[in-house]
Amino acid sequence: MGLLDFFRPRSLPPPKIDDLFKLTPAAVTMGQLRVEPTGMAGMCFRSIGGVTFEDMKSGILKVLENSAFLARFSVLTDQFGFTWVVIDSDTLADAVSNVYMASQLLIEGGFSDHITAAIFRFEQGDLPVYWVYNYRRAAFYPFAPRGNERDMQLEYRLRLLVMDELPVDSLDYWFPIWGIPF
Repeated sequence: MGLLDFFRPRSLPPPKIDDLFKLTPAAVTMGQLRVEPTGMAGMCFRSIGGVTFEDMKSGILKVLENSAFLARFSVLTDQFGFTWVVIDSDTLADAVSNVYMASQLLIEGGFSDHITAAIFRFEQGDLPVYWVYNYRRAAFYPFAPRGNERDMQLEYRLRLLVMDELPVDSLDYWFPIWGIPF
């Protein structure tokens, strides 16, 4: 790599999304900590506007409407301008399949650089526990918000419990995502 290579625009390789399907079997193991899936999931991506992007969003909604994996869904924009596709499925497997299909459409449409994360909601009792999939790193990490704090002990325990089944990211990349809309 030369000095001029630093200034040339680079495109990132498309994200790997097949690992999304590893979440469903790992959920069985999470039951040991009474962490249970809810079927709720969401995809977060940066909106860029424009006709092509709006067509892509419409295409995602049409695919979800006609999906064999039944779900209710909504599209939201958060306070930071990120678009969320929130999917409410009956099972975690259906939620994973719907997120996979929507991700595939964004990637094929050339918008892979705009996908931020896929997030799957679990619960321990009445408290939320999320598994965040970082597309760029092709890895998951847990996020257990408790008010304005995180339950890091639970997050570490979850990591240790499923790290042989699920690609779990390095602790350096466990970024909290506050204000998840589901």
